[in-house]
Amino acid sequence: MSTPTASDSEKLPIIFDDHTDPTTIELQYFIDTRIGKNTCKARCEFCFLDREHISDFHQDVEQAREMIDKLRAKGYKVVPIVSDSFAENGKYLRSGIFHNNDGWYMGNAAWSSGRPLLEDNYNEMLDLCVDNGIHTIIMTSHGTEDREREFKGLTQPSIVREAVRRIKEYTERTGWQLRIILTFTLSRRNSSAEDIRRYFDYCESLEVHVARFNQFADMRNTHPQLRMSPDDVSRTYRTLREVYDSRTGKVQLSVSEDFGFWGVEVMNFPEGVGHCVAGERLFGVVYPYVYACPVNLTVVSGKLTEDGDIAWDEAAYQRLMRAKDHPEFGGCIGVAYPHSPEIQQMLEPAVMKPELMDLEPAPAELAMPGLTWPGMPAARGSASYAVPVLGPALTPPDLATPALTTGSQARPAEAQPELVQIRLGRTQSTTTRE
Repeated sequence: MSTPTASDSEKLPIIFDDHTDPTTIELQYFIDTRIGKNTCKARCEFCFLDREHISDFHQDVEQAREMIDKLRAKGYKVVPIVSDSFAENGKYLRSGIFHNNDGWYMGNAAWSSGRPLLEDNYNEMLDLCVDNGIHTIIMTSHGTEDREREFKGLTQPSIVREAVRRIKEYTERTGWQLRIILTFTLSRRNSSAEDIRRYFDYCESLEVHVARFNQFADMRNTHPQLRMSPDDVSRTYRTLREVYDSRTGKVQLSVSEDFGFWGVEVMNFPEGVGHCVAGERLFGVVYPYVYACPVNLTVVSGKLTEDGDIAWDEAAYQRLMRAKDHPEFGGCIGVAYPHSPEIQQMLEPAVMKPELMDLEPAPAELAMPGLTWPGMPAARGSASYAVPVLGPALTPPDLATPALTTGSQARPAEAQPELVQIRLGRTQSTTTRE
């Protein structure tokens, strides 16, 4: 998110997800994607992590740290992530892997369902935030009243309210300032001006700092009536802007980029905001795979090598670029993919399935060393220029070929690439999928 600069006496600017730097490749590196009793203590029906091929994934912390260090040494911006920052009774916070993680656009933040902070040791958990230099805690509020939403497995608002109370009590007692962000998911059912005013009033009553809004994604194809149309998205942008501009309270507005580009111009964001760079300059990593979108960990963009390079799949990149030209794209692949059967079909050859998992890293010879990826925009001849793994002239003629592929690095432009398929099938690894 952009960093607020206004004084307390001024209306704070609208926070947006900032992926506008064309020189930065961000890898959101998931160390633990499990949901349930060991992590968030919840199992929300539409959680983006509830996917068969990653639902039991957790990586040894030291192995993750080693790979993160290698990737950072190559020039990647790496953000370590777990499904809940307080998971495993604070195990990941104790490891120090989140220490001063200030490079993320949300700042050094803890994200949680709120449930772990209802345990008796919540003060210890918040002490760990201090140890890691964390000043922001993000939680999702599924409405303002319990049972307001019909989805299964949700953490109810009363639980989040108690977590907010405990965080504020901790700040008052210790002096450590913790900014609280509550996230509300908007759909066709709850995106009116009345709804948004109600969410702001709720945040004001709890004295939280930021009300953040994101768009509902029908991950399981079970609630098509809640999906937003282009007109719905445009209207929601206008409503968010109008409601916020009319308010005099202290709660700041944050808008997720998953609303995309339909009607985004009313927000007056910098050029490019609302236009998804997932699969271009933003990726999710669940070892050893690199996925095109960190909130839709489905389409494989590449695979890590032991040295911290990436074997990029140029064919998958080309498919993704074609999908982004589809009229149903709308600016966010994380929302467009589950909502558009045609986009799903376009990307199907690059979609990961449990039976295709291979936990061994990619062979080093399949990666081009250094900070390179298929969509690298640097101009030829500049210091940062790098030849893509497969340039446009070397794009495989059959984009329906499945599995992770990459071309060899030294070929004349007129040659047909010999595709190398990464081995499929499970192998032994220190990475755990139970």
